[in-house]
Amino acid sequence: MANEVIKMDSKLRTKLFWRYTFLASCCFSQVKMMTVGFCVALLPWFKKLYPDNKEKLAEAMVRHQPFFNCTPETAFFILGLAAAMEGEYAADPEGFDPGSISALKAALMGPLSGVGDAIFWVTVRTIAASIAITLGQNGSILSPIAFVVIYHGVSFPLRWLMLKYGYELGNSFIESAYESGYIDMLTMAATTIGLIMVGAMCANFISLSTTLMLSEAQSLQAAIDSIFPKLLPLCVALLTLAGLKKGVNMAWIIVIMVVVGVVGVAIGLF
Repeated sequence: MANEVIKMDSKLRTKLFWRYTFLASCCFSQVKMMTVGFCVALLPWFKKLYPDNKEKLAEAMVRHQPFFNCTPETAFFILGLAAAMEGEYAADPEGFDPGSISALKAALMGPLSGVGDAIFWVTVRTIAASIAITLGQNGSILSPIAFVVIYHGVSFPLRWLMLKYGYELGNSFIESAYESGYIDMLTMAATTIGLIMVGAMCANFISLSTTLMLSEAQSLQAAIDSIFPKLLPLCVALLTLAGLKKGVNMAWIIVIMVVVGVVGVAIGLF
């Protein structure tokens, strides 16, 4: 028999928010990624759903043990959605399939990671880093503070909204978003902005020039700049990207850069 669905109040939602904010990273492992943090964040909700039924509480905990990983910001939408579905299952255990909770989590991990990575890891982080690097180059102590404030100034409000609307809207939101094409448009726009920012950072923060002379009156660097300004920094960025795509360890790429730079200066190339 179906019972009335227990509603999550704002106090409990706040508790879930802070628990997952810290536990997502603190409980991170290379085996199950965010699984433990996700499960423990839901524990206060499970205790409210099953205050006197330890078997059902344990069953809910076990249900959230499969692998889970998603961009931290968009993972809050899945957290809210899972909480809503757990509430529906607790109210109607015979008419609700609990396997659909794990299935939906697995189905949303990839798409929401794609959107989240494009927005936060590529776009927001790049913008925050470019501002922080500029301040750092000018010797400002505000450099790391600016990065944290800019990134989390965008991240934290959206995490809260993701959790809130994930719980309130349920899976109807993600279905309508994909049917309307908004998800694809948002991903494309965020990726484009992120790539523009990466290109601007390569031009501004990678410094490389040659001291070779074409003649007594003209340097090779001046000739290159008259045809293609910032060509050498672009070559460095493209070669680094090619190395990463080939699977070269970033530490080796840095070592190669240092060696080439030292040798280049020694022989008068740079």
